[in-house]
Amino acid sequence: MEEDNLVVGLDIGTSKISAVAGSLQKDGTIKLNGFVEKLVVPEDEVLRNGEIENAQRTIEIVDAVLEELADKLTINLESVNVNISNPDIQGHFHKGKVTKSGDNKQIQQSDVDRLAEDVRLTFKVHPGRTVLHCMPQDFYVNDVKAGEKVVGKFGVQIGGDFFFLTSKSESLENLYYTLKSVKAKTDDPKQPFIQIENVLISSIADSFSLLDSTIDDKRNGVAIINIGAEMTEICIFQKNGIRYFKAIPIGGNVITKDLADTFHISFDEADMLKKICGNIPSSSISDTETAVIERKKDLASVEIILKNASTVVEWRLKEIAAIVKSELIRSGYEGILTNGLILSGGTSSMGIIKDIFVEVCKMKSVRKAKINNRINFNGFEYLNKPKYSTLLGLLMASNLEFDNRIDNRILKHTPLKAAEPEKVEKKPNGKSEIKSPKRPLFERLKDLIIDDKMNDDYNR
Repeated sequence: MEEDNLVVGLDIGTSKISAVAGSLQKDGTIKLNGFVEKLVVPEDEVLRNGEIENAQRTIEIVDAVLEELADKLTINLESVNVNISNPDIQGHFHKGKVTKSGDNKQIQQSDVDRLAEDVRLTFKVHPGRTVLHCMPQDFYVNDVKAGEKVVGKFGVQIGGDFFFLTSKSESLENLYYTLKSVKAKTDDPKQPFIQIENVLISSIADSFSLLDSTIDDKRNGVAIINIGAEMTEICIFQKNGIRYFKAIPIGGNVITKDLADTFHISFDEADMLKKICGNIPSSSISDTETAVIERKKDLASVEIILKNASTVVEWRLKEIAAIVKSELIRSGYEGILTNGLILSGGTSSMGIIKDIFVEVCKMKSVRKAKINNRINFNGFEYLNKPKYSTLLGLLMASNLEFDNRIDNRILKHTPLKAAEPEKVEKKPNGKSEIKSPKRPLFERLKDLIIDDKMNDDYNR
């Protein structure tokens, strides 16, 4: 098939590893061309709290997924967009300001880009961390808030508030190590391993596929709540900028584990029971209704009172909703999210989850994730589900703007740099002394004049 404009999204999750290929069409939609998924169980030890736990097993599954996708489409597959998410990802607030040069007093796009570059350079990332995304919130011209349209205004100075998302460098390095151990699906000897085109936080990928421009989600204020197998992400957008982010190590697997421990059944059996109970409110189940789980080989079947199982599911979901509510309060945006909450991720497919979030979060505007109309499913309509929002967003990120005020370079993480070797010098007595590499004078002076207040943690 034609490979022009073809992009491959790779979602590495706790319960599944999936890949989708799609291409940009003349009408601006993304047409899906192929999809492959392999389920993952806890025994695979692929991820733990978003971190790659067993690199070898992850490499094997990713390689099998990409190999099958390349074979189905008869394409060379050399690069992917991939997601990252873990509780250690932090949000930081940082601001900057630049002065225009020359006689032209009208703000140009080049001025906005120069501001963004300056802000990124002056942001002091903590040792051992890497900037994943640097995204604008608000712009100012001559210290007056510029609204959404900054280019074209008259002024000699442009400033901006930016939101940085950082990760432990080790997490990103482990992701690169894993994927660069997967063979590229090509005969080109110059490209032996899979390359990473973009790394996106899962919630940022979600925003591409879920936010609805017809009701101005990003402008009016909305929170994407992605509830996966082991992780719940909370990402708040308002006035076109990202305002808050938090990843919490709790997800659908805790419900499955509770059911397994409570009724003495296996994880797989508990997962099946969760899917049944997650679609039936306990109030609608009689005290005598039961579910019989037939077990393999000579193991006796297990009879479970459905109302009890449904109660376990409901209370765990209420706990997750309560945690989300506390983070919304912490963010300061709880009462001003005009477009409410969007529930995404595999756990949000449960039938009872929306009512639980409405009840616990005291918000009427709660809706399940719905993939926007920029995706042409092309026969893959079964991907129009909340659990595939991240995967489809990864596909869209290469061809659509995250923020039309600035180009998609804001999604690129800072380069991973190999540690510089320490220099060993001989003392006069003949003993060796380890010295750190000397930094240029300008760099040392720069640390002294940068105001630490310009690098406040936004949320930790």
